Amino acid sequence: MHPAELAILLHRALEVRLARLQELLEPKDWAEDMEQLHQVRVSARRLGAVLDLVDADIYPGHKGQRRALKGLVDTLGLPRELDVHAEFLRDHHLDGRTPTQAAVIEHLLEQVDRNRAKARRAMEKALDRLRLPDLRRLLDVPTLQNPFQSTTLQEAAWSCLEARAMSALSDLTTLAAHEDPAALHKSRVRIKKLRYAVEALESAFAEPPEPVLKGLRALQSTLGEHHDLATLEALLWDMEAGLRLRERPTLCAGVLDLLGDVAEDRRSAFDRFGKLAQKQDPAAFARLVRPALGLPPLDGTLA
Repeated sequence: MHPAELAILLHRALEVRLARLQELLEPKDWAEDMEQLHQVRVSARRLGAVLDLVDADIYPGHKGQRRALKGLVDTLGLPRELDVHAEFLRDHHLDGRTPTQAAVIEHLLEQVDRNRAKARRAMEKALDRLRLPDLRRLLDVPTLQNPFQSTTLQEAAWSCLEARAMSALSDLTTLAAHEDPAALHKSRVRIKKLRYAVEALESAFAEPPEPVLKGLRALQSTLGEHHDLATLEALLWDMEAGLRLRERPTLCAGVLDLLGDVAEDRRSAFDRFGKLAQKQDPAAFARLVRPALGLPPLDGTLA
């Protein structure tokens, strides 16, 4: 059970993030716009991050609302991923070095666009089935049975962040030693949740936590770029295999040429992550966050 001051802070964070999501969902055609779809997904993640911080037992329907938000995020995932792939290919088409390379990218874009259309049809059906519950019920006033505890708001906020920092930042050095796209993507999700938690608790800080947020954003952005390139690389290999089976050597050569560029960009993103990871671990997080909360340094290592 959180102390009352922290419970109130988190409830206010719920209000702000819920209002933003409702604003984005209001237009009936929100899912038709690539950027609007992305913003809805981000907003749902931010709201979900606060729901992960609150005391679930005191909020009616918390479990169902959290499950519905996760369903919304998951439903929008593939269309968003394919939108990113299409944008990457369009950018490369503009920079095409030869007419042959431009023609190959046009062929790939046609295939990606077909996949996008299929994914969006599936998304629309899934959204119809999802039927988000009345999200306004998240603001029902919770029952605080034992709100008075002998801890400060700042100590309570640190308790919320400490375990998340351990989960998100403990294994970065190991991840930087060996490129594993699936593991790196999971790490990005944990880092994103930690960043959203810091943002939700920002009112508890004596000083703005911008330095720690800047570091988390850099990690998240670099890992996001790596994920987009890794998934695009896998998609291109699948396309190349299909073209090879249909005996299209010119197109295969063009795809392999593009794959070289994508792989080089992916390796570059991984190298940037490795440099960032050297500066990020739970102890470094504690050294930045605790003083910003107005708390004394920890004795020994973060455990």
